[in-house]
Amino acid sequence: MTSAPRSGPVILITGCSTGFGRELSFVALDRGFRVISTARRVEALAALKEKGADILQLDVTAPLSKISAFVAEAWKIHGHVDFLVNNAGYLQGGAIEENTPEEVLLQFNTNVFGLLNTTNAFLPYFRARRAGTIVNISSQGGSLNLTGAGIYCASKAAVDSLSDTWAKELADFNIKCISIQPGMFRTAVSDATNIRRGSNQIPEYKGTASDKVFVDYSARAGTERGDPTKAAVKILDFVTGAAGEDLPLRLPLGEDAFLDLKAFHVQRLADMERFKAWSVGTDFD
Repeated sequence: MTSAPRSGPVILITGCSTGFGRELSFVALDRGFRVISTARRVEALAALKEKGADILQLDVTAPLSKISAFVAEAWKIHGHVDFLVNNAGYLQGGAIEENTPEEVLLQFNTNVFGLLNTTNAFLPYFRARRAGTIVNISSQGGSLNLTGAGIYCASKAAVDSLSDTWAKELADFNIKCISIQPGMFRTAVSDATNIRRGSNQIPEYKGTASDKVFVDYSARAGTERGDPTKAAVKILDFVTGAAGEDLPLRLPLGEDAFLDLKAFHVQRLADMERFKAWSVGTDFD
């Protein structure tokens, strides 16, 4: 099938070798977007290049100077970028205690600091142009704080928090920012390169909730209910204005994410009301 002529918006996506990054790239190309796809290994992007994407090497954990040089190179390809999709990341699993300090740091370097540095490198260009949309691929885990994935969920909670603040800070420059919170989708997230277990495995955790969640998650790989292609269509349609409204701070993605996150927030509100007497009454008389 011949793709539509690509003269539309310019979208740059990180982490395109697998998962949402790859799906978003293909869907965007079919929609006529001018797509810049990135990955640590550019050879993994051969199919996207053949389809018409510009491909660039990017390791989001690189020093800020290298990321800044990458952004300057990417900006020159089409003279601007309309959408930055921060998708690069992986899942660090196991009980929190089972993750070494080095593993925790690497998780945050990739999922949080890499996203932070990449976005900050783009912001001077977006501010000068008074336009741009930042789309951060987070997870429902950023709110749900799942056992067996505490380090990953903490990194995604940081992404959600950064996104919320950027949306407010950058509004004066006509720059939008949104955090997408997907549920379970049938991507390669469960591959060995995308999911890792803490190396400091502790026997006492064997058979506990954190152990079972990790084992069950891995076992369900390839049977998840969510279709990543449909998710990519939803994301692109939503951030390009198909909803006809301003972007919210966060968007749950998937039937499971919508229901799980709704239940989470309802319970939090109920807890606040239940313990209100303990929260108030602290002002000076």
